[in-house]
Amino acid sequence: MLEALRNATGGWIAKIFIGLLVMSFAVWGVADIFGGFGATTVATVGKTEISSVDYQTEFQREMRSLSTRLGRNINFEDATRMGLNTQVLLRLIGDAAIESQAKSLGLGITSRAVSGRLMRETAFKDPEGRFSQEKFYRLLQANGLSEQEFMMRQNRAMILVQLTDTVASSSRVPRVLLDVTNKFRNETRKLRYFTVPLARLDGIAEASVEKLRDYYNTRKSEFRAPENRKIGMISLTPESLVKEIEVSDADIEAYFERNKARYGTAERRAFLQIPFADEAAAKETYEKLKNGADFMEVAKAQGLGKGDIEFALVGKGGVPDKAVADAIFALPENEISKPIKGELAIIVAKVTKIDPAVVKTLDDERANIRKTLEGERTAERILDAYDKVEDERAGGATLTEVARKLNLKFTEVPAVDRRGRDADGRPVSEVAGQSGLLDAIFQADVGLESDPVETPDQGYIWFDVLKVTPERLKSFEEAKIDAAAKWRENEERSLLAKKGQELVDKLRAGETLSQVAGTFDIEVKESKALKRSENATGLPNAALLQAFALKEGAFGSAAATDGKGRVIFQVAELNQPDVLNADATQQLRNSIIPEIGDDLIMQYVRALRSSFGVDINQRVFDDATAGRAFSGLPNNHNRF
Repeated sequence: MLEALRNATGGWIAKIFIGLLVMSFAVWGVADIFGGFGATTVATVGKTEISSVDYQTEFQREMRSLSTRLGRNINFEDATRMGLNTQVLLRLIGDAAIESQAKSLGLGITSRAVSGRLMRETAFKDPEGRFSQEKFYRLLQANGLSEQEFMMRQNRAMILVQLTDTVASSSRVPRVLLDVTNKFRNETRKLRYFTVPLARLDGIAEASVEKLRDYYNTRKSEFRAPENRKIGMISLTPESLVKEIEVSDADIEAYFERNKARYGTAERRAFLQIPFADEAAAKETYEKLKNGADFMEVAKAQGLGKGDIEFALVGKGGVPDKAVADAIFALPENEISKPIKGELAIIVAKVTKIDPAVVKTLDDERANIRKTLEGERTAERILDAYDKVEDERAGGATLTEVARKLNLKFTEVPAVDRRGRDADGRPVSEVAGQSGLLDAIFQADVGLESDPVETPDQGYIWFDVLKVTPERLKSFEEAKIDAAAKWRENEERSLLAKKGQELVDKLRAGETLSQVAGTFDIEVKESKALKRSENATGLPNAALLQAFALKEGAFGSAAATDGKGRVIFQVAELNQPDVLNADATQQLRNSIIPEIGDDLIMQYVRALRSSFGVDINQRVFDDATAGRAFSGLPNNHNRF
């Protein structure tokens, strides 16, 4: 799991955004750490407190991020079921433990060092290699962070590196671990297999009412109607307003003229350069290069490596020395420059590649400018309408009255549950993709005014909860169709599993795979040599996992990927990996060291926990997870 996390978040920026400490529940268990003690502090690590506000802010941010990654709304209930609440809390505890240790050691990072790191980060640079404030703020906005929050996280991450680099760098990889890892990663299996489709088996008769009623009675928890709410809403979003926005050709032309410099890309150049302290040495080298000497060989003779003299494609503004930049950007490709007097050194340079400037015309950018102007004017319209709606509500007007007076669309949603579905289980389009809106709806009460919810595209939605229908058990008659479908799925799985075992028994008794497949008139296929981590068309992952637990020649079966068949297979060939050569051994060692480093860091953080002590207030934690407010919780302190 750590390797997968490292691959997904290997960049410095990604580490900052996830708080860097991805140890969470891997560092500590869960069941034995919850106590409960007062007010609005979720947890205390030594003298460092984690407030309910900090926890809720981080928990909600992680829910939004998870919703984006999964492509569906994740609410408090879903997140808790996935264990996200505990992971977030334990990550915050890890942060607090590290901060406590840093304070005790007197470690810190100056604001200048933090800013310097920020300015050097490639994720925030424009095509010419300069720091782009626009890219910086766009990335912060996408991750729901303010500049202050980001700088605080970056500061914490840089302190963490000071604390953990020494621990992680002491990693050593035993030879036995190399051999075991090589075998696990590179051992292969070839499978011969066929799939028996459900359609080839005896059909399943329709269930009687009595059977369905028995099924319903033994699985009532599967047939509950969730709580749903009737709401009225006013939605002001770019998507709903953009059709009302008018942008003329004259507007587009005027915008293009005002912003010509933004369209197209500046010329970029890649080059080599050798610096000299005095002009005589520079002239001597220039003559050598002019007469055919190799640039790299000359640089090497002066103790310079490739990384010292080679510069990738960069715009003119990306060359800090103006005199050097002017000369290099006037030099033809592959020509040696005469000595250039720069501010810090005398330079002899050679341009190795030129990417010409690209100038775009009005026609090239017309559609983009129209979209930009529509966006700006829509945002202005939304902000103007926002003020008017809030003024009306402050005067006591209901949403229906506000909509009527301001000529806005009022929408009534008869029923929506926490997943964004209606009473029949269909997605409700008005709340689609709005996890924050759903959370707000299910925290609100009937008859009480709620704050507007900002949408992901910078719009606003106002809502009133008009009615609450509590969660309830569906009657048998309501659940009959759903129960029949689930009963059939269960019967089909049982039938396929039984047939799979029957066929495997025949194979173990001596029949060949071809003979058994022939009774269904099905062709036997053979896979390529597969590793544990590979996927193969037609072979479910469960079959591959089984195959690596079986001996060569053994048989097994697994449910087909679509659930409508059973894969019968034989381990046709087992191949052990070759002994690693020196280069492969080093590559494998390099891939394992970070994982060992992670384990060492986890042990280090465990030790910090024992040293500082951790208190967790179960009641405040539960309330914060559910998004509830806090008041008058009794003291019940538990330390471990």
